[in-house]
Formats: sequence, structure tokens, C-alpha cells
Amino acid sequence: MDLQYDYWTGSIAVVKESLIRSVGQYTRYFERIKIGITNNPERRLGEHRRSRAGWNKMVVKYRTTSVTFINQMERVLIDHHWDYIQNEARGGGGPDGKGPYYLYVLLKY
Repeated sequence: MDLQYDYWTGSIAVVKESLIRSVGQYTRYFERIKIGITNNPERRLGEHRRSRAGWNKMVVKYRTTSVTFINQMERVLIDHHWDYIQNEARGGGGPDGKGPYYLYVLLKY
């Protein structure tokens, strides 16, 4: 599985629409999509690899030092794309540890 950093920073008001469009583009080209958050993308990548779920790529889409922003952004993106993603819950699990925090998208061809 590949890890790619292609992220925005800033308040939700500044980046929300761009992130909604960006994640929407993935729904056109990938069979499965899942949205998550973490404070350590490399560690989380390893956990997803070991899960043997068959993800092909992990793309980091948003970075913030605010736990409030990361949780809100995850909820906004999951709610907006609910019919097209593989998330089992609408977010809110929260990242483990201190920031910065990252929102990522898992992709499968």
C-alpha cells in the first residue's frame, strides 16, 4: 500500500469545500473508499496493511493541530459522502495521542 501526502491546512471554513470536492473525485475512480483520522500516518498505514483489507493507497488530505477541527472535518466528509464510502460509523472515534492530526482517505481499485 502506498502513502501519499496531498493535504490542506487551515480552518474548516477555508478548506471544507475543497476537501469535499477532492474526496468526491476519488469516488469516481476507486471501487472502495474509507475516511479516517490519525496523529501518525505511517503507523496507521502499517495497521491498515496488517488488516489485510486490500487497500491500495492511503492519501493524507488534511492536517491540523486542532482535535476539534479534525473531528469536525471527518464528520463533515463522512456525512457528505456516506453513500459512496466504506465507513461503518459516521466518525467521532478521535485520534490517539497529541497532534498534529491528519485526515486520510483509504482507496482500493
